[in-house]
Amino acid sequence: MNHCEKKPIYLQRRKLAVKSIIVGALSGLLAVIFRIGLEKAETVRAIVFKLMRDYHAVAPSLIFAVCMAAILIGLRKWAPEASGSGIPHLKGVLHNGFKLRALPVILVKFFGGIIGIGAGLALGREGPTVQMGASTGALCSKIFNSSDDERRLLLCAGAGSGLAAAFNAPLAGLMFVIEELHLKFDRFSLTVAFCSNISANLVCRMLLGQSPIYRLKTLYYPDMKLILWCILFGLIIGFVGLAFNLCLIKSIKLFQKIKFGLGIALGVLFGFSGFYYPEILGSGHQLTDLVFTGLIPVKILLLYLVARFLLTILSYNTGAPGGIFAPILLIGCITGAIFHYFVNMVHPGTFHLIIFLVLGMVGMFSSVVRGPITGIILILEMTNEFLLLLPLMIVAIVAYAVPEFYKNKPIYDELLQLDLEKRFNK
Repeated sequence: MNHCEKKPIYLQRRKLAVKSIIVGALSGLLAVIFRIGLEKAETVRAIVFKLMRDYHAVAPSLIFAVCMAAILIGLRKWAPEASGSGIPHLKGVLHNGFKLRALPVILVKFFGGIIGIGAGLALGREGPTVQMGASTGALCSKIFNSSDDERRLLLCAGAGSGLAAAFNAPLAGLMFVIEELHLKFDRFSLTVAFCSNISANLVCRMLLGQSPIYRLKTLYYPDMKLILWCILFGLIIGFVGLAFNLCLIKSIKLFQKIKFGLGIALGVLFGFSGFYYPEILGSGHQLTDLVFTGLIPVKILLLYLVARFLLTILSYNTGAPGGIFAPILLIGCITGAIFHYFVNMVHPGTFHLIIFLVLGMVGMFSSVVRGPITGIILILEMTNEFLLLLPLMIVAIVAYAVPEFYKNKPIYDELLQLDLEKRFNK
């Protein structure tokens, strides 16, 4: 009798696994196409600067300002919920009854993200891929004629798949669903998220290769002196993350009525700055590569840190599609490089630069997003530096503790709260 009662549950789980594999494959394919599109867009931006060098900054400024205007007009007209990262909106869909218009979100997020980041917005691809993945799950749930509970699971599966494919990090995508979105750990949730993330990552690896995002040197086991430095660095990066959260939330309230004007102004700024400092624009991969060389003087690193910090906050305030995962990882990376400079003065040649670059990324993620487990797994999968597991854990928990001590909410919870207040006031 018990066996008969359990059988439908197992059958449902098997069907859900198949459906989640389909959702994962489609979400992964969309994320890969989006990633390739962003790379091509940034290449086009470089070509624009090269071809128009004789026209100084006027022509590219005009082009990028028009691009920003087109994005913001299209966003306002077709899918306002596709603005920004999209992760707060997805949390609202899962927990607060927000509606998800899947197809408009996918189209606006895809083309708006490519044009905006391609024009120079200091935003990342992970927010759009998460929201587009969830939208893919929503579309599939309609085709499958799913129940509300099953639709919720497929939305989470698509979201995790988007993150997994964006960073070639399947386990981080799984933990993101559990730690940040679904907030529930059961066999159904785990099965669906597991299958979809594997499927998405297989698609990613078949099309883009199996290498991690950052190809770093193999490290040795670090000296135990590193533990004390990890505690100090965790405190420092924790305060940087706290400052980022506070500045972002306060700036949103400041710029909420002039988003369009801000977007145009940034487009003009991109045209001028691109001739002199093109590495500070866009998703930041060029600047990340420069930081990893270890050849940038500390004074220039400080300038880069301030520039990317401010540019990320201003870019997000336009409301254009784009995430903050990659930008905050870059800010953490630059902070780590600066900290390594001072550590190297005390212990010359003892610690490799890469150690603090990796620690900076996980510390910033943990402080801003408040997802230490997801952050640790994500950075390990992105760098393949598993020898740094213990230092990563120390920096992550210390950085996590700083904003928690000041009762600062995780950034996506804060952004969701602002969205709820806006809807309530309407």
